[in-house]
Amino acid sequence: MNQVNESHSRASDIWREVASLFRPPSRLPVAEAIRRYMRVPRGANTSGPWESSLTPYMIDPINTLSAREYDAVVFVGPARTGKTEGLIDGWIVYGIICDPADMLVVQMTETKAREHSRTRLSRTFRHSPEVSKRLSPSRNDNNVHDKMFLDGSFLKIGWPSITVFSSSDYRRVALTDYDRFPENVDGEGDAFTLASKRTTTFMSSGMTLVESSPGR
Repeated sequence: MNQVNESHSRASDIWREVASLFRPPSRLPVAEAIRRYMRVPRGANTSGPWESSLTPYMIDPINTLSAREYDAVVFVGPARTGKTEGLIDGWIVYGIICDPADMLVVQMTETKAREHSRTRLSRTFRHSPEVSKRLSPSRNDNNVHDKMFLDGSFLKIGWPSITVFSSSDYRRVALTDYDRFPENVDGEGDAFTLASKRTTTFMSSGMTLVESSPGR
């Protein structure tokens, strides 16, 4: 009898966990979701909450990322202003928890894409409980450039190449350090135009983000 009860309890727990992954999108503003759910890594083994009070100028552009009346957000600001932490990492966390969808993040080079994945995203995911529990446990589903989640959504961390830009459709595309991108990607055009084409399938819910320093 105890075994039956234990099996029923485990099955109920699994069902509740799976059902929670398929709830309708949360109406929580993006910045509020980041404050609530994202832990910012401070080195390899420690983390802290995202402090919006340190970068209040980021709130409006961050919240615009979920606004259906826009199809792109462009933010240009100097280094060390919290733009990558809030706009890129925070938007990823928001999407994973509040409104799951396939997403592409494009760094300036393959080396930087690998570094961002290993030193920022992997640590953010590990320190943020609501994110880590949504990651697929399969080793085949998670590597440096590709992350799969239990609800079936997919995160790609790539670099400016026509292979990356023409591989799939994404509801969200983020281009980071855009001032360091090539002006023409493999002879096919500028990265923003190529990125925006990947979101058109999703109509008003598609969004392209450009984060840049005023380098050019």
